[in-house]
Formats: sequence, structure tokens, C-alpha cells
Amino acid sequence: MPRKLLVAIEIADSRLVHTLQEKLKEIPNLEIAQWFDSAAEKGSLAVKGLPDIILLDDTTDGTSIFNRLQLIRQNFPHAAVFVTSTNQFPQHIVEVMKAGVSEYLVTPINDKVLKNAVEDVRLKLASMGQVSRGSIYSFISSKGGLGSTVLAVNTACALAKHKESRIALFDMSIQSGDATVLLDLYPQTTMSDIVRNYHRLDSSFLLAAMTKHASGLEFMAAPNNPEDYDLIKTEHVSQVLDLARKIYDQVVVDCTSMSINDSNIEIFKMSEVVFLVTDMSVPAIRNCARLIKLLQKLGIDDNHIEVVVNRFIKGGSLSLSDVEKNLGKKVFWLFPNDFKGVVASINKGEPLMSGHSGTPLAKNVGQFVEKVKSPEGKHTFRGIRGAFGKAI
Repeated sequence: MPRKLLVAIEIADSRLVHTLQEKLKEIPNLEIAQWFDSAAEKGSLAVKGLPDIILLDDTTDGTSIFNRLQLIRQNFPHAAVFVTSTNQFPQHIVEVMKAGVSEYLVTPINDKVLKNAVEDVRLKLASMGQVSRGSIYSFISSKGGLGSTVLAVNTACALAKHKESRIALFDMSIQSGDATVLLDLYPQTTMSDIVRNYHRLDSSFLLAAMTKHASGLEFMAAPNNPEDYDLIKTEHVSQVLDLARKIYDQVVVDCTSMSINDSNIEIFKMSEVVFLVTDMSVPAIRNCARLIKLLQKLGIDDNHIEVVVNRFIKGGSLSLSDVEKNLGKKVFWLFPNDFKGVVASINKGEPLMSGHSGTPLAKNVGQFVEKVKSPEGKHTFRGIRGAFGKAI
């Protein structure tokens, strides 16, 4: 998980400090500190930790802000400095910005402006390698109708339950995306809109384009019109996801079933893990084996490819060991057959993880996410237990 940005507030007005603290609490992965007695001017020995962002107030004394800025830039040369002020005189704003200020915030402070300013700092630090990038998890099924979208959506919702994390879900099933139905969302912006405004792509633009879901995840929908498929090129997908993983802690991508095009290949190369979804049927297993070989041939590291079995039923005609022998790979996870729960969830437009958390699949997805986040633990358990509680 990317480290938290340290935001230091050194402002005399206690009400403004309280307002800023409340606004900043709404932005994930921030640690907020309040400084007193001109600590910023005294340097790193007077404070705890090196801040990524320092928030100052611009007093009525026209020269004091410049004196303060000079000392702060010397003491904390790598920190971004935001100045809050009631002064809207253009010449003063220009002079303050020239003194090394990253953002000039006119009070009352706009939530969106503050959020975008913080995210710009996070993006810059990620680009410089000073904060770790988020992880991309992609899902692709070995044939249609295996429930890959259900798994991707609910995985994203499960990840979003950790409120300190920022989660994004991208529907890259460009011609037939169904994630909007499962989330009961009607996004104003889709991936095709991003492409049409590609020249404007930056963190602020992407954040504004994402649709917020009640679970806490942020969502980018596939185009509403299937014919927009041709608009979306590999470089668009690459740049959007590269930007997303600088902003979000985890990015979940739902890909078109059994579709290996240039865009999907780029997604797989960027993924921490590519989850190949199959069931225990012969056609699905056969396609999954072919998909594994193709991904390996395309240069995807086998350590980044994991097989998950959906709708697993104990005692089926095919054994798990037979399946693994055919795949040449151990199955990472088993999702139970929860037809009733899934159908109810889809019809209500309410993910299992949001409104049906007591169902078998919802509980299972929660365990799956814990293993994904900590793959070094719980090696034997794969989602379903056999006789006497022993992991299958």
C-alpha cells in the first residue's frame, strides 16, 4: 500500500485549521499534523517527520509571507507548500506563487481544489518513485458466462471496505461491459469520453471523470456505445491505468472474456496479478490452459498469473488435481457456487459485498481479498474446506 502523505498545518486561525483538518480527512492516505510556534521556520529539528505538504496562512502583513516562505523552502526543500489567504489580488497571488508555492487557496477553500492539489503532489511523488504505486489486478475469463465481472466487481467492493485504501474499478470489457448494471450506476463519463479528451488527461481530470459508488470504490465505465470500441487505443489504456495506479492503492480491471488484443496485453503486463477465471467444465478448462500458454508466450511472468475457479462444487465429475494437471498450474482460489445470492445481487444492482455480506460468495470474496493482499500467508487455504475442515 502506498505510504501516507504527511500534511503539516501551521495556521493561526483555529477555525480554519479545524475546517482544513475535516476536509483533509476526506482524502485517503493522509497523515495530518498541526505545527505551532513557527515550527516550519525553525526546521526539521523542531518537528516530527518530514512533511510532503505544508499549509500556511497568508497574514495581512504583505512581507511576512515571503520571509516565511524563504525559510521554509530552505528547511524543507522537497515539501510542497500551500498558502491559504483571503487576498485575491492577482499581483499578490503571482508573487506568492513565484516564491515557490505549489497552490494558492483562497478562503473559503473549495473541497475539489484542495483535493486536486493534494493528488497532484501524490502523483508527482509517485512519478519520482518517492511513494509506491498502487497494484493492478485484472480479471479475464476463459469463456463467456463464467462470472468474471461478478468477481471483479465484488473484489473491488471488498477492497474498498478498508476505508484507508483508495480503490478504482475499470470496466475494460469495452464492447460488452456489464459492471454498471451490477453497481446500479449511470456514469456521466465513460472510457470513450476520456479518449475524446485525452489531451486533458491528468490526475484532476481522471478523478473528476470517475463515478463514486456507495461502497467507496471509484468506477470508470466501458463506453455506452459498442461502436466506440475503435476509439480506444493501447496507448490510451496504458496512460490511464498508469495514472490510476499513481492515485489509487488498488486498481481492479475487468477484461473482455477470452479476448487477447493489444489493449488487454498491455493491461496484463501492468498487472500485479492476472486472474484467469474458469469453472470445472471441460471447455472452460481447455480454454484456460490455452490462455495460460498464450500469456506466457507474450512475456507475462508466470508468477503474475493465477487461476481461480468460480462456481466450485465439491464432488464434481472432475477432480481439482485433474484440472491442475491439465493447466500445469496450481489453482489459487475456489469460489463457491452461490447462484441464488448472485442472481439476487444482480437484479437489485447491489454487489454481494455491499448488501448481501452474509451470503457464501460474499464471505468467500472477503477471504480471497485478504489472501491477495497477503499472498505469503495462508498458503494452504484456497476458499473452500473439505472433510473435517481441511483446506482443499
